[in-house]
Amino acid sequence: MDALFWISILIGLGGAGVTVAALALAARRSASGSTETGSASLTLLFEDGQLIDADNAIWPLLDGATDRPEWEEVRTALLPVVPNLPETLEEQGRGDSDADVRVTVRTTEHGHRLILSPCPTHQRDWFTARQNDVDVTRLRPALIYAPDPIWSLSHEGTFLWGNDAFMAYAVSQGGADAFACHVSDLLSQPEVLRSKRLKLDTPGIGRSRWLEVTTKETDAGMLFFAASIDAVVRAEEAQRNFVQTLSKTFANLTTGLAIFDRDRRLVLFNPALIDLSGVSVEFLSGRPALFEFFDKLREQQIMPEPKNYDDWRERMAKLVAAASDDRFRETWNLAGGQTFDVTGRPYPDGAIAFLFNDITAEVSLTRGFRTELETMQSMLDVMEDAVAVFNQQGILTVCNAAYKAMWQVDPDTCLTESTILDATQEWKSAFHPSPVWPELRDFVTTNTERASWDSELRSKDGREVICRIDPICYGATLIRFCRATGQSGASSEKDGLQIVSA
Repeated sequence: MDALFWISILIGLGGAGVTVAALALAARRSASGSTETGSASLTLLFEDGQLIDADNAIWPLLDGATDRPEWEEVRTALLPVVPNLPETLEEQGRGDSDADVRVTVRTTEHGHRLILSPCPTHQRDWFTARQNDVDVTRLRPALIYAPDPIWSLSHEGTFLWGNDAFMAYAVSQGGADAFACHVSDLLSQPEVLRSKRLKLDTPGIGRSRWLEVTTKETDAGMLFFAASIDAVVRAEEAQRNFVQTLSKTFANLTTGLAIFDRDRRLVLFNPALIDLSGVSVEFLSGRPALFEFFDKLREQQIMPEPKNYDDWRERMAKLVAAASDDRFRETWNLAGGQTFDVTGRPYPDGAIAFLFNDITAEVSLTRGFRTELETMQSMLDVMEDAVAVFNQQGILTVCNAAYKAMWQVDPDTCLTESTILDATQEWKSAFHPSPVWPELRDFVTTNTERASWDSELRSKDGREVICRIDPICYGATLIRFCRATGQSGASSEKDGLQIVSA
C-alpha cells in the first residue's frame, strides 16, 4: 500500500510527462534497487549540504546528478514530485493542507535529515494506485523507445531527463546537459507551444543534421519533442537547386516565358519576356492575373488590337481554354512591324505556360525568299526556250511556262513527282531516234565533274531543236529546248513544238 501511494504521488503531482520519464529512467539506473521501502516515509540524509544517503525510490529522480549532489540539485529533481519543498535545509518542513506530502527537516549532528511522508487526509485507495501503476507500465516503453528525441528541462533550465533517442543525439553533442542547453539557446523566446527548425553541426559525420523541435510548457518545466527532418531538408535543397538550374536556363533563353499557376497568377517569368513585351519588372513581380497580363500586353501594343473590348475578353477566355488543352498557337502581326509566335502549353497542377518568340527576322527572310522565287519564276516564264531543272536525284523541281506548254505538263498540279526517266520517255516520243537520251539521264544523276553540252534533235514535225544541258549548283541540271539557228518564218516563231506519236 505504501509503495502504491508513492507511485500515485509521482503520477499526481509531477505532471504526466515528467513523472513517466522519471520512472522510465528509474528502470535504466543500475545502481537503484527496488523502489519499495518498508515504511510509508522516505528519508534523505545530508552532510554539509550534500546528499550522502537516501531511500532507493529517490535515486532514479537524481539520474545524471553528481555522486554527492548539493541540495539545489536534489530540490530541482524532487520539485515535480514534492512541490512544497523548502528553499533551504535550514527552513522547517511544512505539510500544507492541500499537499499530498508532509516535509520534515531535522537537524542532526553532521547535517540534516529530510523526511517525506504521506498526509493521512490525501492517501489514495489501493485501486487508484494500482491503476496508475498499470498506466505507467504501459507508457514507459513508448517513452523510452520513441524513435524521436524527447526530453525535459526544469523552469530554471536544468536538464531533467531524456529518452534513448535523445541520448543517442547527445553522444555527438557533448553530453545530455550540453545538448539540452544548446537546443535551448537556439530556441530563444520560448512560447507555450511552437515548432522551430534547428541545424546541428555534428563533428565526424561530415554533414549537418536537422531537427524540428516542438516545445510545450508544463507545470513541471519545459517538454521538448524533436523530429529528424534530414530527408526533408535534403529534398528541399535538391528542389531549390533544380529550380535555380531551371531559372538560369530560362534566363538565357531568347524565348519569352510566362507561367501562370492554377489560380491564373503569374508565378515565373524570364528576362526575355521583359525585353520582348516592354512590360516593367515591377508589374510582373506583382504576380498579375492572366487577364491583367494580357491586358497589359494589349496596352503595350504587343498583341493585335481587338475591334472591341468585349470580343477581346471572349477571345482571351478561348485562348486560356485552348492553352489548357495544348491547342493554342497564334502568330501576332504587330503594328510596329514585329511578328510574334505565341504558344500555350498546359503544365501539371493546372498551370499554364505561354511562350513568346520574336519571328520577325524569320518572317522577313521567308518573305524575301518567296519574293526571290517568284522573281526567278517570272524571269523563266518570259523566256521563249522551254526550261526545266532537275535535281541530282533526277526529280523535276522547276520549269517555265514554255516548258509546260511544250510538253503539256504542270508539276505543281501533279500528284506524283516527275522524274528525268519520265521526261526522257516523253521527249523521245516527240523526236526522231537519237542516242542522247540514255546519256542525258546518266548526266543528270551523276556525281562526277560535269560540263555543259548540247545535242541537235529533229522533231517528228520536221523542225530542228537544240537541247542544251548545263550543270548548275548543288548537283542540279538545267535543260533547255530551243529552236536551231537559221529557222525563220512567222509561223515557226509563234507556233510551239507539236508532239507527234511514234
